[in-house]
Amino acid sequence: MKTAATCRRRRTPFVEIFRTTPPKTVCPNFYVLAHANGCGFQPQCGYCYLKSSFWYLNGRQVFSNVGRMIAEVRRWIARDKLETYTLNAGNLSDSLSLEGQRPIMPQLVEVFREAARSRRHTLLLVTKGGTKECADMLKVPPCENVIVSFSVNHPAAARRYESGAAPAPNRLRAARLLKEKGWRVRIRIDPMILDYDYRGVARSVRALRPEGVTLGSLRAEHNLPRYVSKGLFKELEPAPDRHSLARYPLAKRLALYRQAVRILRGVCPMGLCEETPAVWDALGLDKEAKSCNCRA
Repeated sequence: MKTAATCRRRRTPFVEIFRTTPPKTVCPNFYVLAHANGCGFQPQCGYCYLKSSFWYLNGRQVFSNVGRMIAEVRRWIARDKLETYTLNAGNLSDSLSLEGQRPIMPQLVEVFREAARSRRHTLLLVTKGGTKECADMLKVPPCENVIVSFSVNHPAAARRYESGAAPAPNRLRAARLLKEKGWRVRIRIDPMILDYDYRGVARSVRALRPEGVTLGSLRAEHNLPRYVSKGLFKELEPAPDRHSLARYPLAKRLALYRQAVRILRGVCPMGLCEETPAVWDALGLDKEAKSCNCRA
């Protein structure tokens, strides 16, 4: 289910750098495309970090001054010597959940097809959408400068905590359809939640053979638990400070990750989302490569 968002003009920049937070994690920097604030899926995911943000409390917003957005994106593509060449359209909102209200992504694809040819600049779309949300993308020829990244979960966990989004099997079906058309597709198995067996999900992802897989476990910024059901976060250890994340104990995180790592190793580049260098090392993953979702 989706509900309408407020439509307004954005006055601040559409494209801004987002540097790694929290510190002491292995994360590439990226640029954010602020095409909307808040997610169109309702109810929102039980663990959503946007719940502690001002735009969640004030309601979802889509920005109507698309011409200025496109011009700003073109200027970004024209720049060289950037610290990163990824433009992430899924950091402040699911990239596709508000397309029914204000379509923009196919137009952005054409901008990247035209302006980013023979350049490193990459548009990253991150979604929990399925075949319905991807319908317009399936009508557009693939572009080598655009990546569609699907966040998937155990089907039972998705039904319980992500019920507003597309069912988990439908997300994987949409990913397969896009990949068959030639799109660059990545998968995030994130957040992995205790007491769910992720081996079946990992086998489905292995069959898909995406260009990259990122694993993440349930976590929370310091102020998020006050907005979320306490039962979901009860197993997390408190964050040591306001700049860190509440996480599962190390042994439990490693056990979750190993379910998928054993099945997916060697299939494609694999990384972790917002994890510490020690966890990358314990799993035998290359932390220097930063082979996680937001790389260009």
